[in-house]
Amino acid sequence: MATTFLIVSDTHDDAFPDPATLPSKVDVVLHCGDLTMIGGLRNYKKAIANIKAIDAELRLVIAGNHDVSLDPKWWQNNLIEEEDDPEEPAQALALFAAEKGNGLHLLEEGTHKFTLSDGRAFTVYASPYTPEFNGYAFAYGANEDRFGPGAEHPIPEGVDIVMTHGPPLLSSQDYVLDVNRQGNHCGCPKLYDAIRRARPKLHCFGHIHEGYGVQTIVWKPQNMELEAGSRDPAEPRACEDGRTVLVNAAVMNHGEENNNKPWVVRLELGC
Repeated sequence: MATTFLIVSDTHDDAFPDPATLPSKVDVVLHCGDLTMIGGLRNYKKAIANIKAIDAELRLVIAGNHDVSLDPKWWQNNLIEEEDDPEEPAQALALFAAEKGNGLHLLEEGTHKFTLSDGRAFTVYASPYTPEFNGYAFAYGANEDRFGPGAEHPIPEGVDIVMTHGPPLLSSQDYVLDVNRQGNHCGCPKLYDAIRRARPKLHCFGHIHEGYGVQTIVWKPQNMELEAGSRDPAEPRACEDGRTVLVNAAVMNHGEENNNKPWVVRLELGC
């Protein structure tokens, strides 16, 4: 039985899709970070309410680099005493902790296992971290291997889903999910190394708004092929064995363009 995932990212306070326009029922919601533009308890409460409005049994969320007060270390190092509340990180994290009983989980970096009420189970690797960008939160160095076997929280082989805020950088010239408005690739090559090793069924992310879309990796014994991508979320995507579906789910657009729509992916667990 396929499990249906609705994937969204980079809602930045006001770009969250109208729940009335979303599928009437999905199994799991995945939000890949940047719930807010610059943190704030009021904004986290709004994001939580929007996510809870989606009809789903389970809702999994990671932070992004703009969710600055969900990174206590960043907040402590960048606190402006006259303007910022030193207790905001603890208060923000408490907002999310209070929602666990409602099936909404803010995931820390690492691997997590979830079981739906009918027994369907899956594993998720989650990480809010991205290569350092303009001094924002959840940053790591450009040369750091945060996801490999020697890391504190490596991406494990056999994991079903990888949720990161930022995209990987593939070697294929046809790869576009990390390309910004200047035409530059902004993904992380070390993250792709880990994806190539772990070969999850689904890797979802956001961060680079202009990279919105879906592409599929077909794994070969010695290499991989990248299938043609799509920016049309109208038809649900299905994850198949021997493939990894890559989803950039950033919904916020720039300028006067309409915001992007979330993606729906159907995953056969256990295949």
